[in-house]
Amino acid sequence: MRSEEQVLSHFNEWAITNDAVRAAIMTSSRVSKDATIDFLSDYDIELYVSDLNLFRQSDEWLDVFGPVMVRWPHKPGSTFSDDWVTRLILFKDGVRIDFQITDLKHLVSDNYTNGYTVLIDKDGMTEELSEPTYSEYIIKKPSKEEYDALVHEFWWDAYYIPKYLWRDELPFAKYMLDYTLRYEFVHKIVDWYIGSENNWSVETGALGRKYKMLLSKEIWDEFEKTYVGGGIEENWDALYRTTDFFRKMSKIVGSKLGYTYPEQVDQEVMAFCKKIKETRY
Repeated sequence: MRSEEQVLSHFNEWAITNDAVRAAIMTSSRVSKDATIDFLSDYDIELYVSDLNLFRQSDEWLDVFGPVMVRWPHKPGSTFSDDWVTRLILFKDGVRIDFQITDLKHLVSDNYTNGYTVLIDKDGMTEELSEPTYSEYIIKKPSKEEYDALVHEFWWDAYYIPKYLWRDELPFAKYMLDYTLRYEFVHKIVDWYIGSENNWSVETGALGRKYKMLLSKEIWDEFEKTYVGGGIEENWDALYRTTDFFRKMSKIVGSKLGYTYPEQVDQEVMAFCKKIKETRY
């Protein structure tokens, strides 16, 4: 696999000689002050070009970087804004470069608060960029309204899991347990817990990438035990471990912030969940 020096040197040679490329900025993990870089780390590069159609019509320009293993999306196109074309490329030697390409003439400084490195700037487009603050993803203290919504709505979604486990409809139950409860509720309360333990000055990475590093071993072990396979009974157990974990973390966060945890809602929903499990027809 090519080294970072080789990848960026090759890219710069191409960009300098390509008149359509006016500026290039690298973002994300390879410019973050706290990121751990390994051989699987992507290169996130934003290209500012003179003619976006050149990059929208064909992927031939990618040939200079080496043979492609797989790409996303399959054809050049916009994925978050019509002003940008997305080309995420995994090359056959394992190097991955995520290109976002635009013909916009002005940069928005706020888009680069979490770090950047200017690779190419032929027209002085980047001269007004501010120094990065690395604050974009810092966990923010929740308001009482945000906390109340999270700890009440968790219990609404929790009751779906016993409903579909009882029916032996595993796909729906797993979706609610492993996606909805985990990523919409458990991850949020873990973020708030970590924020409260670190004076609201840290970030936890995409989808909790830094949880193992930031949580105590005891809490990490409890969190880890909420993951299980495909058996119906083990998913019942995972439901109970997940609700126990959410309850514990929610009470800690609520206590720290002076917010009230909804004990009655918790108890009534859990009693109903257990009744579903025990019901036989």
